[in-house]
Amino acid sequence: MKIVQIFKTDVRDRLVARHIVLFLQQTYTHCRINFDLDDCDRILRVESQQGKIEETEIQLLIAKYGHYCEPLQD
Repeated sequence: MKIVQIFKTDVRDRLVARHIVLFLQQTYTHCRINFDLDDCDRILRVESQQGKIEETEIQLLIAKYGHYCEPLQD
């Protein structure tokens, strides 16, 4: 079962976004991770084929980079 979690972020810089994706992929090796910085919410998308995505852990990892994110609700 595919699980997708979408986060609203305050990331604006593409280089920072690239570094965050690489950092997150070290922890979530089974996930596809990307940013859409052109979206008004500067979306972080995490897609997993192998299990649950821990929202709180993602938020803490993003905070290590000095940025904020929150899950977007449907």
